[in-house]
Amino acid sequence: DLRMLDKYDGAKCLDGTAGAYYIEKAALPSTKYQLFFEGGGWCYNDKDCANRALGGLGSSNDYPSQAQRMGGVASSDCDLNPAFCDFNFVYMKYCDGNSFSGALDSTVHVEETSQDLHFRGHYILEAILTDLIANEGMDEVTELSLTGCSAGGLSTFLHSDYVYDYVSSLVSQPFKYGATPVSGFFLMDRQNVHDEFVMSDQMRTIFELSNATSGVHQGCVDNTSLENRWKCNTAPEALKYIQQPIFVLDSSMDSWQSGCIMTNKAIDYDATSTRDMPNGLCSQASGFEDCGGNVGECDGEQIYSVVEYQGSFVRKLTNAEGFKKDDSGAFIYPCFTHCAGQDDGSYGGFTVGGKTMSDAVNDWWQGVGVDGAVTKSYLSQIYNLDSTNPNPTC
Repeated sequence: DLRMLDKYDGAKCLDGTAGAYYIEKAALPSTKYQLFFEGGGWCYNDKDCANRALGGLGSSNDYPSQAQRMGGVASSDCDLNPAFCDFNFVYMKYCDGNSFSGALDSTVHVEETSQDLHFRGHYILEAILTDLIANEGMDEVTELSLTGCSAGGLSTFLHSDYVYDYVSSLVSQPFKYGATPVSGFFLMDRQNVHDEFVMSDQMRTIFELSNATSGVHQGCVDNTSLENRWKCNTAPEALKYIQQPIFVLDSSMDSWQSGCIMTNKAIDYDATSTRDMPNGLCSQASGFEDCGGNVGECDGEQIYSVVEYQGSFVRKLTNAEGFKKDDSGAFIYPCFTHCAGQDDGSYGGFTVGGKTMSDAVNDWWQGVGVDGAVTKSYLSQIYNLDSTNPNPTC
């Protein structure tokens, strides 16, 4: 059922309409809650965000009264998802353009379209948590799971500690807590295959435009120079400082990253309709038009770029301090997919080290909060140099 956040003044979508979330109560009364961040990319400058404000990722005007529950890590099937199947499910609608991180009290006026944009994603998140505790029984929470896919997976990294701290400040009892970001570990600070900083320039712009300094992980902000503070809007930097248990579900050769980071091309926002290309010119780096969208099409030289990207992905993940904690880990597969962790077939089918994604998540969750428990991580091989995938379960 849809819950509008009209009574929370700061909780606004890009176009100024109220933020919102959906809640589906568990089949039996429960004090367990799973919060799911919706994904949907980002907008990268005022014109791009003005276009985004005209649709469901920037406005709540046309939200239906009900929404369908996600699969995989959010499934209500207890055979597939024993860890979280009996949780109350909360689907947090994404309408701020920067992974629930904007914290701009004023508006940004777009002269060309006469629009005033509201970057209030962090206020939407705060309002959702406040409303759940005040009106949906989360004041009695005993277990709390945070997840989301793609831009929602990035949200999970950025806000995992904030959600725990905020809820803890409003409830009197201790509760079990952990985060499972799905396909959100984007290498946003690295170059494309032609050494061009396309994605990093885009993310720096939206970080500054949305005034996200107070809306991202504050441990990162406090330990990062002003010049590089925009990197706190990325998962690799946030993971360095995350204190709460986290179990990462991702592909080392994610299909979105392959096209929209590794082989992305800079977009001319003044000459292009960004409603048609919301993530820029994906898979358009010269010479990589086929390879970026299908690793199997990469030639003998291009595959080295793929393997190097995978290696960089795994190194950044495993070297982060937040990953090294005993209560944290990852399930990393080489399958050329995106958001497999919310797909039933992939969640129960992809196998690494003899474990399915579902089994690995359940093992981790059972150990969260248990003294002496050490999380096991599952890291699959990278692509072969003949462009074949080494994991037959993909």
